[in-house]
Amino acid sequence: MQSTHPLGIPEIVSYVASYVRKRDLTACALVSKTWYQAFNPLIWHDISWKYGRPFLPEAIQRHSQLVRAFKVPFGVETKALHSLRFPKLVSLDAEHYELKDMNEWMMDHCSVTRLKLRVYEVDHEFWNSLLGFRHLKDLTLRDLRSWDDVDGFWQLCTHLERLEIIKSYTPHQGNLLSMRFPSIKELIFNLTDWNNVRILEFMQRCSNLTSFKYVGGEESAGFASSFSDLVTARTWSQLHSVSIWDDIAEDAILRIIEGMQRINVFEIYFLLDSFGFNAMELLRPHFSNIRVLHLRCFNESETSPMAQEILSSCPLLEQLTAPPIEASVIAKGKPWVCTRLQELKLMFVYADSTLPCLQPLVFDQLARLVRLETWCTNYSNQKPPHQVVDLTLKNGLSKLSTLRSLRFIRLGNTYQKMGQQEIDWILQHWINLENIGVSVNAALTKRLKEHGIRKWT
Repeated sequence: MQSTHPLGIPEIVSYVASYVRKRDLTACALVSKTWYQAFNPLIWHDISWKYGRPFLPEAIQRHSQLVRAFKVPFGVETKALHSLRFPKLVSLDAEHYELKDMNEWMMDHCSVTRLKLRVYEVDHEFWNSLLGFRHLKDLTLRDLRSWDDVDGFWQLCTHLERLEIIKSYTPHQGNLLSMRFPSIKELIFNLTDWNNVRILEFMQRCSNLTSFKYVGGEESAGFASSFSDLVTARTWSQLHSVSIWDDIAEDAILRIIEGMQRINVFEIYFLLDSFGFNAMELLRPHFSNIRVLHLRCFNESETSPMAQEILSSCPLLEQLTAPPIEASVIAKGKPWVCTRLQELKLMFVYADSTLPCLQPLVFDQLARLVRLETWCTNYSNQKPPHQVVDLTLKNGLSKLSTLRSLRFIRLGNTYQKMGQQEIDWILQHWINLENIGVSVNAALTKRLKEHGIRKWT
């Protein structure tokens, strides 16, 4: 009896396919008939039509049964869409929505559960169209300047689970005060007029809110304080994820964390300039649950122990932006336990002439982060006071061979004294690397580019 190679078994091939990068899917589909059957659905699953590139509606339509997500870029004539139908479409992203041209086409895709639209003005017909999407759970609106027939919007919100409004005006009040939105679990606001009263009125009617992100601006003063009062009053008993991109006082931070202490905290994501030791004390009981943490403050002599404690105490952490940390604190500290970390934005600070002896010890800890995909040292506008990383073999680069998932590196565009040996090592060990933000000589930059590694600026 002829044995079958494991890579010829459909179930195994399908499992392998789940780990292949999108850019390699087409090559894999050409290996054999079995591989084609496994990889072809992944090739057509997510279609992003990029402006300026050839558009092949016939090819897309032949595979329309496989398309689950479709993105239409800004600048494309919507009449080109009318020949396409996607019977199993789940997600639609239209960067430029023309009401008269799109409404009819949209109504042929009522199976969609996620919509992302750039739309400048809306009318009664627009909201009626969206109300026809019986399965719609996730809506993103961008650049909306006019909220005509806003009651249609509020009605739509009664069955949404996620709402994101970007670079848009705040919706008018309409009949908001008479409504409730128990299905909404996630809200993201990045508004242009920051009507804090209206936002908070809406939020208070989302009783099952679990995740909230707010991007403020010059006229958004007072929001964080009012929001923290509502958290303290336990307005949202299930809230576990908060992101405030705005000026916020330490007392508001303390109220937010205190208000969330009575619930199961899964995610906390802060972009703050005033996170201090009191807030750290309140946050500490949740270290075993935190998945996302973003903190900002720049006195590394005071905050280095804080960053080290987070890295050595949060086993479920997946994303971290932390204050600068002195390398000497890492060298003396406990082992890092955040082995699930995928994104690290952290500046290492070395006292004069200590990098050669301390960096190998720092790299010993960094090497534990085997799932790391993004590594940055310049998450802020602050210029590094010293060299923050030295990617040379003599200073411990070989210790990072475990970081095989790395895709993006940004090291403050520091000049690296790397040679051909270091480039060869990177190409051999960091096989998934796509972008690198360092400065090297022209010849080495060219070699990286030849292997598909672009400079991240």
